[in-house]
Amino acid sequence: MAYSRLGVRNSTSTPSTRASEQALFRTIYLTEVVKAFQEKNIMSGLTQARSIANGKSATFPTFWKTNAHYHAPGDTDLDGTNQVRHDEIVITVDRVLMSDIKVAEIDELINHFDVRAMYAEQMGNALAQAYDKQLLALAYNATNTIFDRLNDSSANVPAWVGTARQTTARDLGTAAGIIESIYEAVEKLETYDVPTEGLVCILAPQEYYLLITGASAAGTIAINRDYGGSGGIASGTVPTIAGVPIVKTNNLPTTNTSTGGSATGVTVNGTQLIEHGAEGASVFGFGVPDTEPSGAKSKYAVDASKLKGLILHPTCLGTVKLQDLTYEDEYLIQKQATLMVAKMAVGHGVLREEACYALLDD
Repeated sequence: MAYSRLGVRNSTSTPSTRASEQALFRTIYLTEVVKAFQEKNIMSGLTQARSIANGKSATFPTFWKTNAHYHAPGDTDLDGTNQVRHDEIVITVDRVLMSDIKVAEIDELINHFDVRAMYAEQMGNALAQAYDKQLLALAYNATNTIFDRLNDSSANVPAWVGTARQTTARDLGTAAGIIESIYEAVEKLETYDVPTEGLVCILAPQEYYLLITGASAAGTIAINRDYGGSGGIASGTVPTIAGVPIVKTNNLPTTNTSTGGSATGVTVNGTQLIEHGAEGASVFGFGVPDTEPSGAKSKYAVDASKLKGLILHPTCLGTVKLQDLTYEDEYLIQKQATLMVAKMAVGHGVLREEACYALLDD
């Protein structure tokens, strides 16, 4: 008797393998993974991304300003007196970042509901969490950088050299304190000629909702229309402060992950993000192989114990993508189980240190 197989491509053919039998089903789970990643991820649009077909790294050009001068009548010696300082930054791809789950066939047969869609969603969430945490950790590290990335003898050096881009330590347990720090940060970023268009303020949920529920009269300015505020208690949103959109995330670094056993810098749902070798054993004690120049710890390790928020411009960070988010599944005969894998091969780096400012608690 002829019958249609829902998972078979060109269903008039007879499937010869388990993979061909489920060829169309996996597209559904890829959609679930991508959907979950996009819903939980906030940093994809806040980084300069570049895709490569092969290789281990990509270069990003970096420039600084030039000068000007007066021209005297009759002077024909225009020999390029003014020059542009420029260099390049190389960002290396980290190891393949993945989330994999193995589902026993007997469990699926006995179980009374499908779990693969839910598992695919959780894998997308895990990758989004790692992606955001790594970029936010790099952004905070950038605020601590006080040296000129274009190290030469030119007198045309950035105004921020020698100064960390961090607000005055104040009590950020109040809405008034958060608002004051945001204005301080935006003022400094404008001083450093960072474009205000594209700036984003990233807060943890605790600080975000404090802007709405602040007990003091000053604390409610963020949503008080008498002061030009927007949003409201009913919607639970704070669209902008100082013209900067406010977004919230649970992935902002708020602890010290730069010392001791947590030097990997990033945890995903409470588990350290490390590289696994055979049988799941960790093979790199310091997380991703691409460490900071000293080799002492992961480049994503930070001491963010006083960090409450970040204001950054998309030009601050760069991302190189060797393999974008993909999903695979395969039935393992020897295991009598289906292996589900969501993965991506990317690497992150800092392109413009002055384009990020940290909001610090006292």
